[in-house]
Amino acid sequence: MLTGPAGIGRSTVLARARQRLTDERASAVTVPMPRRENDTAHLAARIADELGAPPSRGDNGSAAFRRLLTALAGRRDRLVVFLDDAHRINAEPVDSVISFLRALAGTRITVVCAARTGAHDRASLDPLRESGLVHEERLRPLGESEVEQLLSGLLNAVPAPGVAAAIRNSCRGLPSVVHAAVEGYLASDGVRVVDHRAHLVGNRSPRLPSTHPLFADLCEPESPAWSVLKSLAVLHPLGEAALSLIAGLVGRGEDEVVETLRALAERDVLLPGPRPNSWRFRVPMLATVLASCLGPFERRRAALLAVNAIWNDGASCADPDYLPERLVDAGRLVDPERAAAQLLAHSASGANDDREARSLLAATKLITDPTRRAAALHRQAVSCAVQQRFRSAAEAADLALRTLPDALSADSAQQLHLSYVAGLASHGDATALDEFVLDGWRSLPGGEAARTVTRAVALGLLNRWREAHEQLNAEPGRWQSAGPATAACGRAIAQVTASLLGLPSRQHQAEVDASGVAGQVSRLLADALHLRGGVQRGGAGAHEGWDEALDIARSTIAAATIHGQAPGRTPMYREMATILTARGLLNRARAVLDEARSQHLLLPHLLAVPAADLAHTLGAHDRSRTIIEQGLARAAADGLVIGTDELWLRLAAWESRHGNPMAGRECAARIERIAERAGTTAARRNHLLARVIVERDPAAASEVIGLSRAGGRPVELARIALVVAESGLGDPNLLREAYRTFGELDALIPRARLRLLMRARTIAVSGRSATLAENERLLATLITDGLSNQQVAVVLGTSAKSVEGRLTRFFQRAGYQSRAELATATLRGGTSVSA
Repeated sequence: MLTGPAGIGRSTVLARARQRLTDERASAVTVPMPRRENDTAHLAARIADELGAPPSRGDNGSAAFRRLLTALAGRRDRLVVFLDDAHRINAEPVDSVISFLRALAGTRITVVCAARTGAHDRASLDPLRESGLVHEERLRPLGESEVEQLLSGLLNAVPAPGVAAAIRNSCRGLPSVVHAAVEGYLASDGVRVVDHRAHLVGNRSPRLPSTHPLFADLCEPESPAWSVLKSLAVLHPLGEAALSLIAGLVGRGEDEVVETLRALAERDVLLPGPRPNSWRFRVPMLATVLASCLGPFERRRAALLAVNAIWNDGASCADPDYLPERLVDAGRLVDPERAAAQLLAHSASGANDDREARSLLAATKLITDPTRRAAALHRQAVSCAVQQRFRSAAEAADLALRTLPDALSADSAQQLHLSYVAGLASHGDATALDEFVLDGWRSLPGGEAARTVTRAVALGLLNRWREAHEQLNAEPGRWQSAGPATAACGRAIAQVTASLLGLPSRQHQAEVDASGVAGQVSRLLADALHLRGGVQRGGAGAHEGWDEALDIARSTIAAATIHGQAPGRTPMYREMATILTARGLLNRARAVLDEARSQHLLLPHLLAVPAADLAHTLGAHDRSRTIIEQGLARAAADGLVIGTDELWLRLAAWESRHGNPMAGRECAARIERIAERAGTTAARRNHLLARVIVERDPAAASEVIGLSRAGGRPVELARIALVVAESGLGDPNLLREAYRTFGELDALIPRARLRLLMRARTIAVSGRSATLAENERLLATLITDGLSNQQVAVVLGTSAKSVEGRLTRFFQRAGYQSRAELATATLRGGTSVSA
C-alpha cells in the first residue's frame, strides 16, 4: 500500500511503477475504482474481468471470488494489479478484508494499492500489517529543495530566494498542491521571470476555477460540502465564531455544518483549530485557492458577516490584516465612516506593502468629507511613490488634484505634483512627460512657484537636465521663498542637476531637514529618480555583495512590471550587467542591457560602460569603441559630466591597446578635468587609473590602490588590482588578494584573466585541482549561456578547436549528451554552474 494525504502523488508513483513493469514486459493490469459499488466482491469481479475470466449468470460475491481464483490458478507468471484510490472501497469488517487477502495469499498475485489516508485509516491497517498481508510505504511531503526543483521545471526558471520555501510551507510539500498553486499564480498574473529567476509579485493570491482537479478529491462535485469549504476558507480565522457564520452563509443548520466539517477532517482536509469548535485547513494553500472560487456576491456577503461578527458579536482574529481585508471586500455594505477610520488606522501601521495600498485605496472610496478624502488621497499618493508604486501614486495624485484642489494645502499640492510626474515617468516611454512639460504643467492647481519646480522635475525625468537647471535659476527667489515643500523640492532638484552637469550648486548646498515635510519631499524625489548614491558610489560592479545585488535588482524589475518603471534605475541595470558579464553569463548580460534600452531611463550613457565591456570580452574591440563614443556623444548632448570619466577611461585603455599613446594621454587629461569639476572620489580614482594604463605610472598605481584601501571596499580594490596588473604593475600580494576576492564573488572571467597574468609573472596559483574545476565550470557556464565554440574561444583566449576538445571531454566526464541537456540540468540545479 502506498499511503499519504490527498495531493502527495500516489497516482504518479503508481503510474511510474506500472510503466517500469511495462518496460520490463511483466504482467500488470490496472483496475479502476469508481465512486460506487466498491466492496471486495466487486473488486474481485473487476480483477477477474481484467484477467479475461467471463462472469456467469447471477455472479454473486462468492462466485466472483471463485472466478478470480480460477483465473489466477492457471497463471505461471506473476501478476501485478494496480489499484488507485483504494480508499474508495466501502467500509467493511476488517475480518472480511483479511479473508479476501488470505484467499489470494497462495497465488502469484501482488496488489499495489494507493490509498489516501485520514485520521480513521490508521487503525484499520494495523490488523492487516500484523497478519503480514500488507506492506505500507507512506509517501512523504517534498522538502524545500525538492519543491525548488519542481518549480524550476514548471516555470522554466529558478525560484527567487524565499519563493520555494514560501510555496513549500503553504502547500505543505504536497506535489499536486504545488502544481495547482503555480497554475493559480500564473492565472492571477502573480509570477514574473527576470534573468531566469521566478518571482511572486504584487501579493497576488493564486486563482483556480472551481472545476480544477485539485478540488475533486476534497469533496463530491456539487455536494453541500463544497459551499461549506469555500465559506470556511474565508471565515476560519474567526475560530469558533465561524461555525454559525458558515451556517448562515450556506443556508444550512449548524449541526449539518458540523457533520460536514467532521467528515472533511476524517478525510485529512481539515484539522481541529486551537479553540473548541474551530477548524483550520491542513494545507494553508487550500484555503487560499478555495477563497478565490467565491463569486463577488459570496465574497461580499462573507465579508459582511465577518465584519459584523467582529464589530458586534465579540469575534476576534489574531491576524491584524484579517479585518482590513474583509472591510475592503465588504465595501459600503458596512458602516463607511467606521470602516474608513479602521482602514486608515491599519495603513498607518507601517506595513509598506500592497495590503497598505489596498487599505488606503478602499478608505478613499468610503470617505465623503472633502478635506478628509483629500488627506487620504495625498497620503496614498506619497506612500505609493516612496515605495516605488508609481502607477498607484499617479492615479491617487491625479484624482486628488482634479477633484479636490481646494481641499489641499500648498505643501500637499506640491507633493502630489511630484507623485504625479513620477507616475508619468514610470509609463516606460516619454510621451506623457513630453506633453506635460509642453503645456500640461500649466493646468496644475497650486501657485506658480510650485508649477515651476514641478516642471523642472519633469524636465529632469526627461534627461533635459540643462533645461531643468535653467528653469530653476530663472527666478530662484520665487520658489526659494515659497512653502516648505516647494522650497525643499527646488533645492533637491537643483542639487541633482548641479551634480550631473558638473556645476557648483552655490546657494543650494544647505542640508534639508530630514524630519519634516521638506525631508519627506526630498526622500520622495530621491526615490523617484533612484539616483541616490548610484552614480557617485563608484564604477559598475563595485557593489560588495554580488548575489545580494542581483537578487535586489531582479526583484525590483519584477515588481516594476506591476507598479511602474522607475526611470532612475540605470545604475541598477549597469551593475547587474557588469556582474553577469564577470560571471560568464554574457548573453544574459546582453539581455539585461536590451531590456534597459527598451525603457525610458535617466542617464542612458551609463549603460555604455557595461555594454562596451561586454563587447570587449567577446573580442568585438571596434564595436566596444563605437559604444564608448556613442555614450560620450549622448552625455555631451544632454550636457552631462557625471559618469563620463568611466567612458573616457575605457577609451584611454582602447587607445593604449591599439598603440595610440597620444590619444590615450588626451583621454587621461579629459578625466583629470572631469575630476576637478565633479570633485568625487570615483572621478579621482579613474584619473589615476588612466595614468596607470597610459603611462604605466607606478606612483599613480600606488596612490589609487591606497585610495581604494582607505575606502574599505574589497571589490573595488580587486577591480583596480586587475587593471594595475594588466598594466604590468602591482605586487604579488595584491594580485593574490584580488584573486581571492574575485573567487568569493564567483567572478569567473576576472579570475581567469588574473590567472594568466599571475602565471606570466611566475606568481603561483594555489590549488591545481580547484583551478581545473573552475576552468571547467567557466566553460560549462559559457556553453550553458548559449555561446558558440568560436565565442567561447575568444573569451578564453584559445582556439575553437581547443574548445571543441575540452567540451567533448567535459561532456564525457559529466555524462551529458548535448548542450541542451547541460542547460536543462543547470536550470534544475543539476550542476554547479554559476547562475
